[in-house]
Amino acid sequence: MYGLIKLSDWLAAVATGVGRVIAWLAVPLMLIIVVDITMRKLIEFYPDLVDTFMYREIGSTKLQEMEWHLHAVLFLLCLGYAYIKNAHVRVEVVRERIPPRLRAWFELFGAIVFVVPYCYVVIWYGWDFAERAFMLNEKSSALTGLPYRWVIKAMLPLGFVFLAVAALSVALRNFVYLFGPPELREEAGIYVEHSDIESLVHEAEEELEEYGRQQQQR
Repeated sequence: MYGLIKLSDWLAAVATGVGRVIAWLAVPLMLIIVVDITMRKLIEFYPDLVDTFMYREIGSTKLQEMEWHLHAVLFLLCLGYAYIKNAHVRVEVVRERIPPRLRAWFELFGAIVFVVPYCYVVIWYGWDFAERAFMLNEKSSALTGLPYRWVIKAMLPLGFVFLAVAALSVALRNFVYLFGPPELREEAGIYVEHSDIESLVHEAEEELEEYGRQQQQR
């Protein structure tokens, strides 16, 4: 069980390491958006800029395509990071009302039965998707768009590789939480125990209940 925790930590480190590096793409993404908007506004006042070398080489079409390319890379390669950090959307209204062990069963079942198989399907067909784009030397359908469309298509299977890595890390921790020794339960239960926000909510509810009882006694 200690070995499973170490393996889970290693898998989590891979997913979070990639996510932290890729997160820096938000900086060039913002810069490209600013440049694109600025150039479009300048053309309204200086139409002759359309005929310049800079606008022909770095036109609005290329900038807009680069924006969604970078956004796609950010989204896909940070999926695993978000799962490790427990940042994906959950149905908290239901989840916070069930006991931790049942949460662990749901998390383990979901990771093994849904997330990992789905990742396998996307990786399998996504690789073929990117390979065909590479063999055909696919590029943008726009005349002034970006070439090498296979690069962005390859991010689809790659992103789901790291999501599968994250899912396996989460599954291992929940397995240890359910079947491991009690001394590992706190370390392994980071995905099923109440979060800090939930703890504050429960404390507030208890205080309100105590206040209500005091008012009834008066």
